[in-house]
Amino acid sequence: MRKSTLLVGLFGVGLVVATTTQAHHAVQAQFDVNKQESFVGVLTKVDWINPHAWFHFDVKKEDGTVEQWATETIGPNGLRRLGLSDRRLFVIGDTYKVDYNPDRSGARYGFTNAFTFPDGKYVKVGFIDENGIAK
Repeated sequence: MRKSTLLVGLFGVGLVVATTTQAHHAVQAQFDVNKQESFVGVLTKVDWINPHAWFHFDVKKEDGTVEQWATETIGPNGLRRLGLSDRRLFVIGDTYKVDYNPDRSGARYGFTNAFTFPDGKYVKVGFIDENGIAK
């Protein structure tokens, strides 16, 4: 009985590890790391989650219409190491400039390289190693 319980437990752990590993991806697989673009938008939501945090914005186009954009960035621990201690530093309703690598599909997504805060503070957040992996 104990062996079967142990085997079931190990199998369960294996499934969790395999699923978690597959969820993390190389940034270059989704985003064009050779292109740098930017937008100015109003922050609408922050997903302070691992392995990568997400930021959501309303971006006003020249014709006055609004598009929803989202950018992925390094995870919360990496953001903390940069001095961005938690999501409360990002104020919903404030306007930010975001420098990013665009999604390869043309969707309104990007991988964040830097934020310029409403007070002008500039924080470089994206770091991609030689293999295109976000750190």
